[in-house]
Amino acid sequence: MARFGILIEKCRLEADKTLDSVANLLGVSAAYVSEVELGKRPPFNRTRIEQLAEFYEVDSEPLLEQACRDLGFVEMDMTKASSEQLEIMSALVRGGLSEEQWAEIYRIINAWDVVKNSGLKLVAKAAS
Repeated sequence: MARFGILIEKCRLEADKTLDSVANLLGVSAAYVSEVELGKRPPFNRTRIEQLAEFYEVDSEPLLEQACRDLGFVEMDMTKASSEQLEIMSALVRGGLSEEQWAEIYRIINAWDVVKNSGLKLVAKAAS
């Protein structure tokens, strides 16, 4: 059984939800949900995972992270990305970053999460 399947089954059982209720939420069959839980089908897409997390009243991040690990890739909608964002993502996909560069990216993301979750507002400072 794939780890994502184990994780969502555990969440479903802890939330006391049935396969049918999950299937109705996602617009799929109960058999399909069961096959995902059993690892016979790949993890759900981001939209469905976020629906599940809300339905189960759990944080979506561990579910999304495990889906990426099981799939072996990250799913992103880049249709609304700026040119700069596309360039950054392309650079990340190409790889070749040092451990120090990855650590710096991680530090920036964590700092942003702390500020975002604190309710504080970031204000860009104009160049002098």
